[in-house]
Amino acid sequence: MKNFVAFDFETANRSRHSICSVGLVFVKDGKIVDSIYQLINPEEHFERMNMAIHHITPKDVKDAPTFDVFYQTIKDKLDNQIMVAHNISFDGYAFRDNLERYKIQPSTHHLLCTYQLSKKLILGKTSYTLDSLCKHYRINLTNHHHALDDARACAEIMLNLSNEFELNDFESIFNKTKIRPRTLSEFNILPSRTRVKHEKVDLAEIQILKEVDQKSPFFGKNIVFTGKLSHFSRNEAAQMIANKGGKPQNGINHDTNYIVLGNFDDAMIKGKKSTKLLKAEKMISEGKVVKIISEEDFIKML
Repeated sequence: MKNFVAFDFETANRSRHSICSVGLVFVKDGKIVDSIYQLINPEEHFERMNMAIHHITPKDVKDAPTFDVFYQTIKDKLDNQIMVAHNISFDGYAFRDNLERYKIQPSTHHLLCTYQLSKKLILGKTSYTLDSLCKHYRINLTNHHHALDDARACAEIMLNLSNEFELNDFESIFNKTKIRPRTLSEFNILPSRTRVKHEKVDLAEIQILKEVDQKSPFFGKNIVFTGKLSHFSRNEAAQMIANKGGKPQNGINHDTNYIVLGNFDDAMIKGKKSTKLLKAEKMISEGKVVKIISEEDFIKML
């Protein structure tokens, strides 16, 4: 894959639509030819945790454009481009949420994820984070969590994967990873996090995909969600499970294999445990194998 745009977003708070900076790196014929970095006014509050990670403050974005204004300036450059991120489960939805938030008709894009591709291609690693893969390929990542530096690292990882594993087109990617590119329209079938009200959905009625990669840790497994998720609505997360061939459940029972825990620290450190979690712990004490994982681990396993 020699022609694409690598992108990365940083956010002001735990909401995906609160983008406060954008990094774009343009690759043509296997070489980085251009890049764009832009601070964004998210029209949202900033949380301390996010500021501690990327060091962007409300003062920094006071006079910055909002996402809709910025997007109109680069829309033509992105039209019909392959878009690559290192965590499409976050960045893809952040992109979608902002387009929907500002009622913007998006350009046509195919989306790929270097995190997902590297997990399929580079076997035996204990971590596939951006910084871990940069070490693997000896890529210089001097300012991690700066959107442009992260986007550039993503671009270089994609180029390394393409060269090493001969990823020349979508067909070769699918043949070697069973991964197909997604489009923004596929993200749009899920409810936006920017909406105030969500219609409750029976998770057991979500259609489970059959022709999927059976190596996914969620394939054929029963998964329950409990607690408030930070990056997705529960319906979105359940659809992701179904897209991996897993079965989302409304409640925990003896068929449950995983319980995904929102507000992990509150539950496991502060002891604020839901009824589902307490039931899972009781089942585990009785010898049932149920894995309790955080939302962050859930994202990594997708």
